[in-house]
Amino acid sequence: MPDHRSYQDPFYGWTTPKAISLCVHALKDCSSLPFDSIKKLISLSETQILNEETTPSSLEILTKMSKKYSVSIEQLILIFNGFVHVIRLALKPPAAFLKSDTFKDDLRDLKFSEQIIEEFHNILFGAKRDQLYNVIQERDRPRLPLLQTFDWNLDVTLTTASLSRCIEPLLLFQFRTTDNRNLSFEVPIKKFNELRYNTALLLKEMEEVDGKQALKLLET
Repeated sequence: MPDHRSYQDPFYGWTTPKAISLCVHALKDCSSLPFDSIKKLISLSETQILNEETTPSSLEILTKMSKKYSVSIEQLILIFNGFVHVIRLALKPPAAFLKSDTFKDDLRDLKFSEQIIEEFHNILFGAKRDQLYNVIQERDRPRLPLLQTFDWNLDVTLTTASLSRCIEPLLLFQFRTTDNRNLSFEVPIKKFNELRYNTALLLKEMEEVDGKQALKLLET
């Protein structure tokens, strides 16, 4: 178990994910599987996350490996799935928070061998580190509808036939999103000015936070 006195949570959280636990048990049961094959499974895990095509396919490689070393295909899938989970979970925190030594210690807590730990380390801190982070961030970011069209009008209602006075003007906003929804709402001029002010204030505060020295250190 991880050292609860530390100030940083393990990259996988305080509870061992089931996929990783099954992977570790499957590795113990597959003692006949040579390390070169385990290394190949770790490499396939990286390929899976990067969505790179392999020839032959991952399933074909697992099937061939199963026949060659008399290991059930189910056990190999558990190992492969666990390896994918390790890499994905390690890539979830910002890159600045994943430290080399801490990462290795977390893997030791999960009961992975030193050889496997070194292979994971080479992937997470290797040449494709930035590419892996970019893929995970793009895949896991929220997918919200985008703005497709936007129109607005100023609605002025006159109160008398003599045109001497008018009710407070209203701004009418109409827009369509990429999920084919049409939305509209009305805002009084006074409220719209409040919105403009609060938006400008929020942008100013965001610039001030962005300029904090602590955040700049995290990016390095």
